Amino acid sequence: MAEEKKMIIDGVSCPFTTERNVLEVARNNGIDIPSLCYCENLSIYGGCRLCLVENDRGKMDAACSMQPRDGMVVSTHTKQVLDSRRTTLQLLMSSHRADCLTCDQSGRCKLQEYARRYHVDAHRFEPNTYCTEPMDLSSPSIVRDPSKCILCGLCVRTCAEIQNIGAVDFSGRGKKAHISADFGKTLKDTDCVGCGQCAAVCPTGAITIRNETEKFWSMLQDQTRKVVVQYAPSVRVGMAERFGLPANEPCTGKLVAALRRLGVDVVYDTNLTADLTIMEESAEFLEKVKTGAKLPMFTSCCPGWIQHVEHRHPHLMPQVSTCGSPMAMFGSLIRKQFAGENVYSVAIMPCTGKKFEAARPELEKDGERLIDLVITTSELCDMIEEAGIDFAHLPDEEPDAPLGDYTGAGVIFGVTGGVTEAVIRHVLGDVSTEALSSVAECGVRGLEGIKAFEVTAGDTTLRIAVANGLGNADKLIEKIESGEEFFHFVEVMACPDGCIGGGGQPPACQARKAERCDGIFAADEACELRSSEQNPALDAVYDLLRGRAHELLHIHYPDHGRE
Repeated sequence: MAEEKKMIIDGVSCPFTTERNVLEVARNNGIDIPSLCYCENLSIYGGCRLCLVENDRGKMDAACSMQPRDGMVVSTHTKQVLDSRRTTLQLLMSSHRADCLTCDQSGRCKLQEYARRYHVDAHRFEPNTYCTEPMDLSSPSIVRDPSKCILCGLCVRTCAEIQNIGAVDFSGRGKKAHISADFGKTLKDTDCVGCGQCAAVCPTGAITIRNETEKFWSMLQDQTRKVVVQYAPSVRVGMAERFGLPANEPCTGKLVAALRRLGVDVVYDTNLTADLTIMEESAEFLEKVKTGAKLPMFTSCCPGWIQHVEHRHPHLMPQVSTCGSPMAMFGSLIRKQFAGENVYSVAIMPCTGKKFEAARPELEKDGERLIDLVITTSELCDMIEEAGIDFAHLPDEEPDAPLGDYTGAGVIFGVTGGVTEAVIRHVLGDVSTEALSSVAECGVRGLEGIKAFEVTAGDTTLRIAVANGLGNADKLIEKIESGEEFFHFVEVMACPDGCIGGGGQPPACQARKAERCDGIFAADEACELRSSEQNPALDAVYDLLRGRAHELLHIHYPDHGRE
């Protein structure tokens, strides 16, 4: 255990151990030093200069790059520091298109928040010198508006360091500096997978989720359409904090009630098809093991991961499960359940990449789109606020029958390792409390970027790995292909920490993501049934599909060597 040390910030004794800079020490001790370019999971850039502090000798330095020392003394709000911050904010505002009233980030923009906090309400420098590069509307998932960029570099570092993609980078020098897609391309023409992690860290409105709430509103008000909505496992913990509820207490019942208040005709929980995914994926995996197919088998739930394989590792596509995502599977069920009706199928997802997935040609069956529209958690929260619904005080309601049943195994899809844990529960076939506890403790849980462990099923010992974040997935693939590691089964989620940290969720720090994780496992433990094969609705589901289960539940991506 690291030795505890202390430094003095604003006259307050602040203990620290392994914090890497003064900014982290301050925040961990309840002192909020402003910053626009810092993220706890990224390298230190030190570009915005808002986090300047003054030491006891009158020298100012950036708290994000200042290493804490035992006995160090700094002040965060001397006259010199405050004057510097106001000047920095005025410079940033002069090169930022400030149409705040119509900006999607209004009320959540950190530049706006700091301008209000430090009473910067007038332009000191020549305004309207913002970047005039055109908006990038090419991605179905996110929108780039260079005129609102403040060059904090968070998107660049996230895309390069976390996702190992590098779809955006700095371009130009001096006053002509701006963030650009690779060699001036649009995002559509890069290796961007639409994960939305750049939008999640952007402090202004320079990168935002593609807003499609108007389409949803239009369908809700169309009396000729039956609006059927499914919602993903992690949405129930992503929404809570937006409405002042604890992140570790799922708000599923209120979510269902809110959707009905908005005018949705039928509400389903995607957990049902998460259970269905386990049944199909486990059977596929066991068949691969039995027939000696090339391993590992990779999971297929995450659209960002699928795109990454297509872009960077196309030779691995035959090893990716053919199972459609739970969202796609439920899309098939909805079309069968309401065959002949004028249905509009909407999916509430934590993931911006799901917008791209829904539009893929492979997600068309029998001449119909499986999913008509994907709305992210954040977009749904905006709609609930727009409708004036008091979410926190809604009575809890249940999803609709007959496709409303699910088990705890479906719930845990929302966190990294959840798909794997659900598969292990099913393969082992033991649902006793002791067995479930043993599975939970086998190494599958936790928010580490890469987890590797072994599970014994009968006479077979399975080597399993779980990766979250595409950079970690690439590291794992490198070890597999070099022969350094062998695994039977590998789960990959594109977003750090899995779907709880999806690009469509309200942004959250690492501690808040851990609370969301706790909420997912609490929801799992609250379920009477904990393993997918126990779901009483699955027999009816297979009956509904009338012998076409493989055709309707599996996706075959073209031109990658899959037979």
